[in-house]
Amino acid sequence: MNAKVGEHCMYARALGPQFRALPWAVRRVHADRDWRVLIGRVSVRRGKNRLARLVGRLYGFPPELNDAPCRVEFVTTPAGERWWRRFGGHPMDSVLSVENGKLYERFGLLKVELTCGKRGGTLVIGSGRARWCSLPLPRWLSPEVIASEKERDGAFRFRVSIRIPAFGLIAAYQGTLGVL
Repeated sequence: MNAKVGEHCMYARALGPQFRALPWAVRRVHADRDWRVLIGRVSVRRGKNRLARLVGRLYGFPPELNDAPCRVEFVTTPAGERWWRRFGGHPMDSVLSVENGKLYERFGLLKVELTCGKRGGTLVIGSGRARWCSLPLPRWLSPEVIASEKERDGAFRFRVSIRIPAFGLIAAYQGTLGVL
């Protein structure tokens, strides 16, 4: 199957026509294929307090890593895009879906609404409401996601930070990925 430039991927559906104005490296990562594999390098920071570490472990975030190998696979399913991440050999997975025009990411029983925007040549991702087992979470327990994807020197670069107001930083990771 030929890779398009992401006209129907989850981020393209959420961002609309602005997606086509993103740099090629970002669009290529999200190209329309039923299955994609990306490899690269990643560094991970974790929250320091016990509750943040417990929450990070509960959601499968990897331990602290510095310039470790990473592999990300996207598989299109009826539920959306399933993302399997392996950071330094540590698995982390989630499902991205678009429902009623809104983008969501699900980690097990946690479902977080995501917002997408374009700032210059960068895809910017933030978070909105969150639900646990379909029950709305109060803001002080809801994950705050700040993420970006961009092209620099021809490479795809990503940066993600997740914190919960009641616990502080849960995990932050950044790195580069290339399409296989």
